[in-house]
Amino acid sequence: MFRRGWIYPDSYVPYCMLRNILKGSAEFVINGECSLVQERDVCYIPEGCRLECHTLEDEFSFISIRFTTTVRLDGSDFLSEYFRIPRITHQGDAEVLGYFQMVYQNAAAQSTGKLFRIRGNLELILAWLVERAPQALLGEGERPEADMPVDDVRRSGFHSDRIRRDSRVQVVVDYLVAHPSEPFDTEFLARMADMSPSSLRRLFKEHTGKSPGAFARDLRMTTAARRLLVTDQRISTIAYELGFDDANYFARIFKSVFGVSPQKYRSASRE
Repeated sequence: MFRRGWIYPDSYVPYCMLRNILKGSAEFVINGECSLVQERDVCYIPEGCRLECHTLEDEFSFISIRFTTTVRLDGSDFLSEYFRIPRITHQGDAEVLGYFQMVYQNAAAQSTGKLFRIRGNLELILAWLVERAPQALLGEGERPEADMPVDDVRRSGFHSDRIRRDSRVQVVVDYLVAHPSEPFDTEFLARMADMSPSSLRRLFKEHTGKSPGAFARDLRMTTAARRLLVTDQRISTIAYELGFDDANYFARIFKSVFGVSPQKYRSASRE
């Protein structure tokens, strides 16, 4: 929840975001394109873009979900280009709001099954968006790539070897997502995936678009950002719990990802 005057400075976004606007209105600038968002809108902000936001009313609130996709097509925006999810879907309903609320509630829960509840509701949100994607984006006579035979998919640039999911890499992804504060250990992860460290690094980057180390770093920074927003923990404590012995080094990494220091990130969110 934010007051009039809140500004999210122009920053690189290292993950995908979905935002359900609960109250008020604001301007979101995504890769230089300005969009007005207001109550009940659902916003999709793709990984790797630049984002800037500022409020337009005295009260502005939203639920925000950060996530990464496990399929990348030569650096393209997979959810937008393959499933045609637009940046802004207007007039969301109680159904999709319920999915957002379930993600939020489970993120703070202690249940051992929360990872699956979070993932399940996230996929329901994406399904809701895909089903409401404007078909006007399709050319005359064109059908969605999801219905194309494999040969047509290849010709369209969506190569099957890029789309497949490697179960060994998925095991590592799931472990990293569930244990963002665990020390990063390539040898341990390689044994988990039953492959050599070099094969893991190669396949992991093909699967996620990032090296295992970069993926783990971004997860830690996302976890740190959430703790800065929803807790009063000292920044040094957050850094230590996420495996950083040097709080200054943690602050430098955080700024490289979010464009501002941890202290400014927390202050800006509470002004």
